[in-house]
This record gives sequence, structure tokens and C-alpha cells, in this order.
Amino acid sequence: MSSGDTRKILVTGSSGFVGSWVSRILVQRGYAVRALYRRDQIPDHLRKTEELGAELQRRDLTCLEDVRAAVQEVEGVIHCAGLVKDWGYEQEFYAQNVEVTKRLVDEARRSGCGVFVFLSSLSVHGFGVHRGSTEEGPFYPYVSGYQSSKKAAEEYVLSQAAPGFRVTVLRSGNAYGPGDTTTFYRLFAILERGVRGTVSGSRVLTSPVYIEDLVEAIELALENDASAGEVFNICSGEEVTWGEMMQYCAELLGVRPWFELPIGLAWVAAYLFNSIYRLFRIKAEPPVFPYRVAHIAWDYNFSIEKARRILGYQPKTDWRTGLSRTVAAYKDFEKEQ
Repeated sequence: MSSGDTRKILVTGSSGFVGSWVSRILVQRGYAVRALYRRDQIPDHLRKTEELGAELQRRDLTCLEDVRAAVQEVEGVIHCAGLVKDWGYEQEFYAQNVEVTKRLVDEARRSGCGVFVFLSSLSVHGFGVHRGSTEEGPFYPYVSGYQSSKKAAEEYVLSQAAPGFRVTVLRSGNAYGPGDTTTFYRLFAILERGVRGTVSGSRVLTSPVYIEDLVEAIELALENDASAGEVFNICSGEEVTWGEMMQYCAELLGVRPWFELPIGLAWVAAYLFNSIYRLFRIKAEPPVFPYRVAHIAWDYNFSIEKARRILGYQPKTDWRTGLSRTVAAYKDFEKEQ
């Protein structure tokens, strides 16, 4: 597949952070992009992508008829849509991340689509000691329905590979960049309120990936036949701690956050709030819960050697440069509010 032709690529979740970047960059690189969104109103950033030449379609991926219409006459699918949040109920994650993915991959294959790239998460490895972990593991028990649903979706996608239908799974690290209102912009706001966003200093490794590097990996998977049936870890490949990243963000923001929970108290509070919220079926997000604590309590560092070797993936943006751009965009965003 080549970006120099007019074959159409379907991008799901185009109103979200990752999907919007994927749609915009692929259009700029000459792809014919069909960008799906679900919101009632088209976001401004998606309107700009339409102006560049993308075809926008409002679709509900839980509806079979909408899925069938979306995959018509496309050569490739990049599935970015999903329920991506730190806390929620298992049935919600399963419906959005497993059932939707099954429906989409089945209809894509039946329609004659040739390539399916599924965006997963490094969190499917579970939280434990990860220092240069590869795609083969290790794996640890899950603390969230998000993790189990993404792993189940991965397995189904890989099981549907067939002659003429190439499937690839990309496990993204902590994606960030300008426009990330759901994760890093929220972290910046927390820093400005005096909360460090760490536990006991969080001197453990993490795996960030700047959004443009993630999009580069997605395009490489789309284009490279050697990606067939493979799973790839996608992050920056750097060794950086969560504490270092948060401290650097605080410096860029010109703030000195002071509040931080000790790790032991954080775990107690996480399981206590989690139990109470689930007991009373509260839909709001608890102030602290196991997934969030685990994410910053354990080393979370992964090898990208396989992606380098097979895809030719070479991340270009180091974490300091990426965070500088992201904080600058956040400041502009806050001025507009």
C-alpha cells in the first residue's frame, strides 16, 4: 500500500486525541482518509482535517449497519476508537473495546479490506516489574476492565488474519502531545493545584510516546507487509521516570506542587474507594483507584527493538522536547477557555 495512490483508509475515533492526529497526518501525506466520529457536533480540529481533504462520517460502531457502511470501499482500517479511561465497569469496556472491535474486523474482512491495524495498549502486560519488557512478556494480573478488554480484542484481531487480510497490533505507551485534553492536560491542571501526580516520588520507569512518533508507527504498520500477524510495543524507548516527567512539567508550568501520597496510603485509599464505588454502582470516577496507583507504582518500561527491526520505527521526539510542546499547547488552550 502506498500513500501516493487514492486508496481509502478508514480511521476510527477521529474525534479523539490519537485518531485526530492520525487522520490529519495521513491526509497531509496524501492518503484518502475516511474519518469516523460519533459526537453530535463535529469538533473544530476535525473540521480542519476535513478542509485538508478528509471524508468525515458520523457513525455508531455499536450499530452493525453503520459499521458495514463505514468499511465500504476502504483498503485499510486503523482502529483507534475505544473506551479509554482509567476506571469503569467491565461490561462497558467489553462492549466498546471487544464487541465493537470484533464487529469492525469481521466487516472489514468481508468487505475486501486488505489491512487492519489495531491500536492497543502496553497496559495489557499488567502492572509489575517491567524493565525492557518485550512483546512476549512478562504479564501480570489485571486491575482494570480496560486491560482485559484490550487484550481480548487483540487476540480476536490476530485470530482473523487471512490471505489478503493483514492484521497488526500496536501496543502504545503513554501517548501525549498537543491536544491531549483527557490525560496530560488534566495532569497539568493537577500540578497547578499543588498535587505532584506521583506517589512516594515515583522513581519508577515509564514509557511515554509523543503523538507524532505514534502516528509514524501506525503508518509503518499500515505499509509494511512484514507486520502481518505481529504485535509491536510502541513508545519512545527512553529510560525516564514518572517523577522526572512530572517535575519537568511543573518547571515548565512555573509551579511547585507539594502534595503527594505515600505509596502505602495510596494503595489503601485506592482499594477502599474502588470497593465503595463498585458496591454502590457509582458512575463517577473515584479520586484514586488501583489502576491509577499501579501505573505510577511499578516500573513500566518496554523494549521497542522489534518495532525498530521489523517496521523500521525510529522515534524522533525525546520526552523533554515532547513535553515542552505539550505544555506550550496547554497554555494556549487555557487562554482560550
